[in-house]
Amino acid sequence: MAGLGAVNQVGESIAALLRARRSLLSAEGKLGPLPASQDIAHVPLSTLNGTTPPASGLSITCYQIARSDHVIAQSAAQDPSASTGISLELSYLIASWSSTASDEQSLLSWAMLELNRYPVLDKAQLLGGDIWSREETVQIVPDDSDFDRLHRIWGALKQKYRLSSTIKARVIRIGYGPSTDNLPVAASRFAFAGADPLTENAS
Repeated sequence: MAGLGAVNQVGESIAALLRARRSLLSAEGKLGPLPASQDIAHVPLSTLNGTTPPASGLSITCYQIARSDHVIAQSAAQDPSASTGISLELSYLIASWSSTASDEQSLLSWAMLELNRYPVLDKAQLLGGDIWSREETVQIVPDDSDFDRLHRIWGALKQKYRLSSTIKARVIRIGYGPSTDNLPVAASRFAFAGADPLTENAS
């Protein structure tokens, strides 16, 4: 399992993968119409529904965290506390903010192409270091939302519709790691005395 910080690091890892791939393609002269300098960033919902949303580039925003049906396996000999956790699926909105049709369309379609080409993030691509256990992987899959759903997302953000797409990241298994699997202990006060403290100082 991974630590709590892994949820945020999934979005950061997706953005980092796309930036790295764009740099590599640029060095090879294979970008075509794709803009080489516009930002590709993992941004919070507050940025999208704020008064100053991105003016260019590509934004990756987690808009839903949901429980996954994936059950965390536990062997008979395993410490029960080591598997105490939940499995999550993260839904992302990928939006293009460029001001020209060429940049807007090429950025989003290229991002979809790259995430289809590299649909699995493993320890080598996942940022966060020791947050992730060695065997953890995250799968990136299309979330083929219809236009009405995308329109509702943008309406909830109180923004005019932007060229965008949705993806899901699964399965993110988070927990606290091995620990003593007991209920919290309430503090108690104990005192020992050889005599009644109420009468001990009486004269």
